[in-house]
Amino acid sequence: MLQQYPNDVNFVYKNFPLPPTMHPNAMGAAKAAVAAGKQGKFWEMHDVMFQNNRELGFDKLKEYAGKIGLDVAKWEKDYNSPDTDQEIQKEMAEGRAADVSGTPTFFINGKRHYGAYDVATLTAAVRRARARAAAIRREAVATAGG
Repeated sequence: MLQQYPNDVNFVYKNFPLPPTMHPNAMGAAKAAVAAGKQGKFWEMHDVMFQNNRELGFDKLKEYAGKIGLDVAKWEKDYNSPDTDQEIQKEMAEGRAADVSGTPTFFINGKRHYGAYDVATLTAAVRRARARAAAIRREAVATAGG
């Protein structure tokens, strides 16, 4: 969809780790990605964690940090930094304010998308939103001109 609608679709990633009772490694994984992002390698860490999603304990995360070329000492400092925790807590608060209860959650024109989130369903929802926006623009032009 990003390629199909480069001027209409933005992808924004926000951390919203599941509670430890549901996913004991979710917060650690979020911290690992944020810490990697401080060295410009958020997506590299994100990808390696998804490829190894059954091995997300701290020692493995630290190993992944080295594998993707991070300064591991800096990564570990950032991982343990209160700033990293605050960033994740801020994103979680934003999610709760937007009625996010789990991941993934998608928004189209600022409204939460309910239902399936496969490519076909999301593409259809984006097409409907684009059609509504075009109709609103046409109506505004007609009103302004008439």
